[in-house]
Amino acid sequence: MMKRNKNQLLISLLISVVLLCSCGNKEHEVDSSAKEDKMISQLQSVEVVNPIERSFTANILITGTAEPNQKVTIYAMESGYVQNILVDIGDVVAKGAVIAELSNPELLRQLEEKEAQLSANESTYKRLSSIQEKTPALTTIQLVEDAEANYLTTKAAVSSIQDRLRFLQVKAPFSGKVTKRMIDNGALIQSGLTQSRPQGIIELQDVNPIRLTIPLPESDIVSINKGTEVDVSFPELPGALLKAKVSRMAGALDPASKTLLVEIDLDNSDDKIKPGMYAKALVKVNSRKGVISLPVTAQSIFQNQPVVLIVNNNEVEQVSLRKGLAGKDYFEVLNPEINANSLVIVQGKGLVKAGQIVTPVLKNE
Repeated sequence: MMKRNKNQLLISLLISVVLLCSCGNKEHEVDSSAKEDKMISQLQSVEVVNPIERSFTANILITGTAEPNQKVTIYAMESGYVQNILVDIGDVVAKGAVIAELSNPELLRQLEEKEAQLSANESTYKRLSSIQEKTPALTTIQLVEDAEANYLTTKAAVSSIQDRLRFLQVKAPFSGKVTKRMIDNGALIQSGLTQSRPQGIIELQDVNPIRLTIPLPESDIVSINKGTEVDVSFPELPGALLKAKVSRMAGALDPASKTLLVEIDLDNSDDKIKPGMYAKALVKVNSRKGVISLPVTAQSIFQNQPVVLIVNNNEVEQVSLRKGLAGKDYFEVLNPEINANSLVIVQGKGLVKAGQIVTPVLKNE
């Protein structure tokens, strides 16, 4: 009887142990499931939008610089010393006006020598030519031709020196204003034609019209053409709003700045615009329809560059942004990898980073 009771007691203990183990496993499974649910609930939620097509009519405001229509440093074409400088800074000169007179005694001496040789050679040529015509047996054709060659060579040398003497009068190549004077009377200067580092005489600028140069960003090139209307204002000339058009555009981008040089001719007959002034150019861009756009809240700045954060398969990706036309609330997206199905984060950008798993919540616009 005692033995039977012991067996029953052992069986009861075994059953209790099994039940306890079973309960422990179930509790472990419940704990694991709860942890997974907690991890899912702890994923960062971000608000996203889909890019949509919009129409844009935007103006581009760019800072430009006023430049002279023409600008040149004038050098002497013949060496000499400055006998008289006829202009000073601020003077307005006409095309062809004499701005400096030089003197070169050596050239005058050479001219006198060559003129004397010319006179002698001319006499010799004429005498031999006359003798050959009257008595051909006494004078050969060869002698006459040699005399003619000497005469013509000397004549050309005289003409050359006379041209060099005319170069001693330095003239303005175009009408303009003297902006620098680099020499004084009595200065000795070298020919700009033969010397590698000659001394300049003056700097001359043609300031009517003024060329307004603006660096056009790469993203706006397709929006502007020759003839596009522009409103120009100068901060230093309050109240002056000039209506103009794009005069010319460079055919290539600057490799460093990735901008296109655009020039706008401005009337400056009143001489108010000075070269070097800064101006604001409001370029009137034609409207574009049906372009992919995003709200301005989608943009972020990373290392001084605009970026957007996109959710792809619940993972955050950072994309460098290429913007086109922009309005107050939206901007055009030029990135080919961003389309109408992309999920772009607009809220919660500061709480996530590239590579992070998130829960996107689509915002209804």
